This record gives sequence, structure tokens and C-alpha cells, in this order.
Amino acid sequence: MNNKSLFKNLSLFTFFNVLNSAIPFLLLPFLTVNLSPEEYGIVDIFYNITLIATPIIGLSIVQSIGRYYFEDVDLPKFITTVFVVLLRIGALIVLVFFLFSFLAYDFLLSYGFPPFLLTFALIYTFFSQIAEILLLLWRVSYNTVRFGVFKVMKTTIDLGLSIFLIAILKMGWEGRVIPQVLVAIVFGALAIYFLYKNGNIQKLQIDEGYKKSALAFSIPLVFHSLGSSLLSFSDRFFILFMLGLDNVGVYSVGYQIGMVVALLQNSFNQAWVPFFFQKLKENEHRVKLKIVKLTYLYFIFLFLVVLVFYFATPIIYRYFVGKDFESGSDIVLWVLLGYAFLGMYKMVVNYLFYLKKTKIIAYCTFFTVLINLVLNYIFIKFNGMIGAAQATLISFVILFIVVFVYSNKNFPMPWGLGKNN
Repeated sequence: MNNKSLFKNLSLFTFFNVLNSAIPFLLLPFLTVNLSPEEYGIVDIFYNITLIATPIIGLSIVQSIGRYYFEDVDLPKFITTVFVVLLRIGALIVLVFFLFSFLAYDFLLSYGFPPFLLTFALIYTFFSQIAEILLLLWRVSYNTVRFGVFKVMKTTIDLGLSIFLIAILKMGWEGRVIPQVLVAIVFGALAIYFLYKNGNIQKLQIDEGYKKSALAFSIPLVFHSLGSSLLSFSDRFFILFMLGLDNVGVYSVGYQIGMVVALLQNSFNQAWVPFFFQKLKENEHRVKLKIVKLTYLYFIFLFLVVLVFYFATPIIYRYFVGKDFESGSDIVLWVLLGYAFLGMYKMVVNYLFYLKKTKIIAYCTFFTVLINLVLNYIFIKFNGMIGAAQATLISFVILFIVVFVYSNKNFPMPWGLGKNN
């Protein structure tokens, strides 16, 4: 792939990601008008359970496909192995928590928690991970249009059903949760159909060698993904218990605006990784030098985006955010900078993914999470909710530096734009 192809796919990934993210964002005013705070809280709990469950369902084994796609493996056999392992582990986890919901029915209900919400969240995550196999294959093979259309159709149908159930049938939180689960099942089934049709899945047999390789790659990612969630969301809990619920709302709006950098760097990373892995296999100094130059240009681009949105923040708050949330504008710059460094981290952590050294990634993430928890308490105590954003920035800077050191140690690159070490 050349630079022109990279730019084309980057643009398409960005377009579909922005479109896919914009659709649920537009639903937010509708939900807040038609659902009570308690009902909206249940919907939010459902969402957070799915985030936690995603790396646990199937032990993140789906992610191994994105790496072994570039290896000399029997790809259909490898994908079939991953699929069967996901089916077995995922189905077992769903069954266990379904039984738990029965046993703890009265206990959960006494706290106002819908007993089977956990089971619904796990079913949603299970079928979403099946669909992720197909999406991942389309992404690494640059079938960008199919990737985008599949995701946008899923989101559109999901939200259309939610509007119908809540506005027409006058359902509460169930009107938002049930469509997500049903649509996940339907699109999971569609993914299985396409995988079989394209020959990606054959006889449902496990290759023990591929199973061992895939799990060795993916199991450390369970801890990495859980750690990443803590890095991104733990500050809300500190603010809740130290400053109050109203400050959580103010902080979340500012954080959401600052996360625009996350959308851009995620889109870039999806387009970059297949190109990056292909180029590293060539193992030539000329190619490595090109990668380093592109990396530096990307770093500069991230900070230019930070600058643009920093100056745009007052306009955004003036015309799109209510006065009750204006105090949160002070955190936007810190969040913008934090996610710029997270984007830089993603560029250097890809070397460790290429080398399959996911244990190192897990250790680095765990180390940074511990620092983040301590920093959140100290900085919020002295600086309020701005301290939470500052703790996030410092944590992402530390994560970038630590991973950069390990990646360069394991895969030296000409970062000085000279001869490789």
C-alpha cells in the first residue's frame, strides 16, 4: 500500500467512524426528554457493563486475528479456531451469569437493579464480538466501504427501533436496551453468514496449535483492555465521591468535547495498522525511516488538532452547551492533550503488538492504572475536577513514555532519522 491508498482508507475510516458516532449523539436529547434519570441511569449501567465484558467474553481472542492475518498461517483454520473458542467461552459466561441472575434475583431487585440486565449486556457483547470477527477482517483487508456500511446500518436500525419503542410504545429503559440486544443478535448472525459464505469459517474444529498461539496473544489483552477502561473512566468515580454528582455531569461534557482527538486517532490507527504491519515485514532501513517520518508528521498533526479545538472551545460552549456546564470548559485543553498523547502511544505500542509481546503491554497498562488512581485522588483533592483531567493527561504521558522505551528496546527504529541502532 502506498501513501495515497493509506490516505484514502484513512479518510473512509474517519468518515464512517464520525457518522457512526454522530447517530447516537443525536439521540441523546431524545433520551434525556423521554427517560427519567433513573431509567437513563440503567441504560448507562448497561453500556458500562458491555465495556467491561468486551475483553472478558472470549478472552479477547478475536483481537488475535488482526495480528495473525499478516502471518503465514492457514487463515480459515485460524479464524475457525478463534470462532469456536469464542462460542465456547462466551456461551459459558452468559450461562453462568444467567443462573446468577436467578439466584440473586431478589437481592438485585432490592437495589433497583434489573436482575437480568447483566445477562442482556453479556448477550449483546457476545454477539457483538462475533460480528467483530467480520469487521476486523474487513478492516485489515481494507474493505472499508463494507466495514462502514455494516457498522452504520447496525447503529441506524438500533436507534430507529429505540425511538419507536420509547416514543410510540412508551417503553422506558427497556426501549433502549432491548433494541441493542436484538440488533446485536441479528448482525452477529449476519456476520456468521458472511464468514461462512466467504470461506473464512469452515468445519467447526479447533486447531490446538492455533488456539495456543491465539490465547497467548490475547489473554494479556484482557488486562490491558480493562486497564484502558479504568484509565478513561475511573476519574468519574473519584469526582462522584469527592465532588458530587453534579460535577460529574459538568466534567463529562467537557471530557466529551476533548475526546474528539480520540475519534481521529482511532480512525487513523485502524487504517495505519495493516499498512504498518506489512511494512515492518520488509525489515529495510529505508522503510523504517519512512515509518518514523510518517509517525513524526502524525504527532505534529495531533497537536495541531489540539490547538484548533482549544481555540474553538469557547464557541462550542457558547452555542452548543448550556450555561450550567460552562465551568467544564477549563478541562477541555487537558483532555485534548491527554488524548493526543494516547494517540502517540498507539503509534509506538503497535511495535509490541507486531512482536506479539502483549504481556509487556499489559504490565505497562497496569502500572499506569495504579499511578492514575493515585493521581486522581491527589489532584482532585487540590484542583477539583480540573485535577481529574490533569491526572488523565499525566497518566497518558507516562504510558506513552514507558511503552516507547519498551518498544524501541524490542524493535529499534531510526528515531534520530539516521542509521538504526
